Amino acid sequence: MIELRELDKIYSRPALSKVSLGLHEGVVALLGRNGAGKSTLLSILAGLAVQTGGGLALNGRELGRSRRALREAATLLPQDPRFDPAVSARTLIRHLLRLRRRKAAIEELLEVFGLTSVADAPLGTLSGGTRQRVGLVYAFAADTPVLLLDEPTQGLDPWERLRFADHLATSAGGKLIVYSTHVISDVEALADRVVVLDDGRVVHDGSPAELLKRAPAVWTAEVPDLSGLPLVTSVRRTADGLRARWTGDRATPRAEPAEPSLTDAYLAITGGR
Repeated sequence: MIELRELDKIYSRPALSKVSLGLHEGVVALLGRNGAGKSTLLSILAGLAVQTGGGLALNGRELGRSRRALREAATLLPQDPRFDPAVSARTLIRHLLRLRRRKAAIEELLEVFGLTSVADAPLGTLSGGTRQRVGLVYAFAADTPVLLLDEPTQGLDPWERLRFADHLATSAGGKLIVYSTHVISDVEALADRVVVLDDGRVVHDGSPAELLKRAPAVWTAEVPDLSGLPLVTSVRRTADGLRARWTGDRATPRAEPAEPSLTDAYLAITGGR
């Protein structure tokens, strides 16, 4: 259990403002635009950054300026991990686990993430998506009570994302897993809870179903262009022009009501910016 109370973090400008959350066992998705404060929040939860103001407690114990307890309890996979290109995946993972004083049989995880055949190749010869999977193997092998993943599916193809989702679902029991994402389908498939940040503030905290309830009226129609439409949430080309989907007013007599989606709700509560 990690409790944040009225937490602030200020760099040259506020990155987080009055964030209050109680985080416990389960899978929590962090949604928000670039710069909304997701990575800053994950760094604080990992014990790598200290808040400017507000309170932070771990398992009911108030934390002062020391973050050792959080660093021991949590594993963070950053959005763009910088790995030594000359080191192999197997060597890197074993080294990182040794630094954490953790022992793990990594061969099964290397197989799960499709890395067995390249585990001894220099990381600099591997694609970005493959290096991302190396980071995921380390994160899961560390087996800490708290797992923090910053954009974990970035660079993964659809099959690799499915493999990640399967493993996350089977290994989530008894852990707090918090991951940031821009991929709404990941939220629908994986999350028990969704926290939406906007300009450093929490603007939604609840289940995916509760987020969906916040979607306004949604409309769809064939249109020649997008002028005059309210918040457009998707558009695709057709033989006759464009098939647009938007939230808000009906805007055209030809519009038909559509079933709301998590994307519609997310864009609406973050102002569509």
